Amino acid sequence: MFSKIIAAIMSVFTLLSASFSQLFSEIELKNELAKGNYESPYIVRPLDEITVNGVSVEEYCVVSPEGDLYANAAKTLINELYKACGVKIGTANNATEKAFILSEALNETDSFSLKVENGNIYISGSKGTGISRGIAAFADEYLLNSQGVYDFKDGYEYSKTFSDFVTYEEFGAVGDGKTDDLDAIVKTHEYANQHDLTVLANETATYYIGGKSKTATIMTDTDWSTARFIIDDTNVENRSSWIFNVAASQGSKNITDKVTPLKIDATNIGTTLEEKSLVVLYNSNVKHYIRKGANQNSGSNQTDVILVDENGNIDPEAPLIWDFDAVTNAIAYPIDTKTLTINGGIFTTLANNASSEYNYYARGIQVRRSNTVIDRLYHDIENEGKTGSPYSAFVSLSCCADVTVKNSTFTGHKKYKTIGSAGTSVTMGTYDIGGATAVNAKFINCKQTNDITDTDYWGIAGTNYCKNLVYDGCAFSRYDAHQGVLNATIRNSVLGHHGIKLIGCGTALIENTTVLAEDFVDLRPDYGSTWNGDMIIRNCKFYPKGVSSHIIKAENSEDHDFGYTCYLPQRVDIDGLYVHRIGISYLFNNVNPKHKNDSYTAEFPIVPPQEITVKNYSSLLFSKPSVSQNKAIFKLEISE
Repeated sequence: MFSKIIAAIMSVFTLLSASFSQLFSEIELKNELAKGNYESPYIVRPLDEITVNGVSVEEYCVVSPEGDLYANAAKTLINELYKACGVKIGTANNATEKAFILSEALNETDSFSLKVENGNIYISGSKGTGISRGIAAFADEYLLNSQGVYDFKDGYEYSKTFSDFVTYEEFGAVGDGKTDDLDAIVKTHEYANQHDLTVLANETATYYIGGKSKTATIMTDTDWSTARFIIDDTNVENRSSWIFNVAASQGSKNITDKVTPLKIDATNIGTTLEEKSLVVLYNSNVKHYIRKGANQNSGSNQTDVILVDENGNIDPEAPLIWDFDAVTNAIAYPIDTKTLTINGGIFTTLANNASSEYNYYARGIQVRRSNTVIDRLYHDIENEGKTGSPYSAFVSLSCCADVTVKNSTFTGHKKYKTIGSAGTSVTMGTYDIGGATAVNAKFINCKQTNDITDTDYWGIAGTNYCKNLVYDGCAFSRYDAHQGVLNATIRNSVLGHHGIKLIGCGTALIENTTVLAEDFVDLRPDYGSTWNGDMIIRNCKFYPKGVSSHIIKAENSEDHDFGYTCYLPQRVDIDGLYVHRIGISYLFNNVNPKHKNDSYTAEFPIVPPQEITVKNYSSLLFSKPSVSQNKAIFKLEISE
């Protein structure tokens, strides 16, 4: 008996020790988050190691002359090596061996070179085209496209000559951080678009952009590299004016008179197109997303976005999600087949201090072109005061498909309050990332400058009417779908205080992801907490903020018409989930406390799940969750 008591005590001690160990790791995590610029630890790097003649670059340093050109290049080199293999090297004033040595090219050509001699790597570039963009080009071409070990051997050479480009300085830009360069920037892109030229920014310039109502249209590759841009929003002529518009080579086409009513299972729109297009359909006779709560409204016109080929066939990866009894408007946006790339750029927004009202500011980069890649962009915010109007986004994706934003850094905006449509005080949504009617949008290895758990800042992203929206390797304060998403994918990511907010349909796949919010997934109650499809959770961790946190939170009083039937996830499949809490965990919350038994009559009933499977679930003290406290709505049991 005594031995059994000792065994029981040891078992409890072991359990508590494990719990305190987990608590300690949580403290370490919060300390890391508080520093800002937190990176997801789940990022998958292409290389296991980078070596020089078999010697790890961990033993190397960067040596460069003084000056911004070289300081920028040193930082770029360090970042690219880290991005490729996870090793960060340091700098030194002087070194004769095991060094990356930076210098200016002696010739007058706009070239970049990398050579390996006697175990050192010599990197040079011109003042005109810079050094950082050459390093980035080499990384994209080789380091980020290789696997295993990348070994630089003596005699290795890489060179790149930049040609067919135009600069902002050629059209009058000063780049001193004081002179307004917007006119020169607009003219540069106009000329580049007319002559199919790449635009290169000066790597050491700081371009000031004042409050003029002008937009630079980007239709060719643009490399901002390490150039800085100050966007001054303290006195603007037109708050709705974008600074940059990434435009398609062809304009949109109204095809309303060619499209007949469509059923949800339609495979063809009933007409041919001149080229493959993203098509946005509207039916003004039907209202969806009739919002409830402090920001209540009368709904939005029925809207859907699909991909259609020349023969009118609908891409099965982006199908219709509604029946269209009538199509009152249909717009086709031709899809560019050639990829346009925007690289680099260090942007600082001097925030507006306008009155705190729903007067949204644009003043960023609008992407309305399919097949676009934004890489290595950095956006910060300064000058946020006691009042301010919200921002729609710094990078906004709309009416486009196959757009990737990667290796980029954004900033959450300070929250401001106003009076909402219901007459009560509300916090205004304000975003650095936005999307609407975008298909196949990906955010890869991105993060934000501020602490993703700091509730003084609003959730970083907001989207509407998107399909196949992916986060991979991101550390953001939130993943969000306002007015619906078809297929939401979150991989290898860490999400902060706003967590995962969803409504929509299809498959919600969440894997290798940590969530630090009140609930693991919050199905937005203002739109009925609807998810008509599967929710799959694989190998994830949940650090709940509140005592009453749930894996899936949903609220629906079943007495409000949202414009559609509301569904709870029809199939929930969990395989690998750790919940950092002590106490009983519920998979779902109560949903509707008034719905206590089968005699309850719901005017707009929510459809309950049909299947729930949970495997490999663990928490601090309990190893199995319950479905919900509400047995009237949730009649099924968890299967393993």
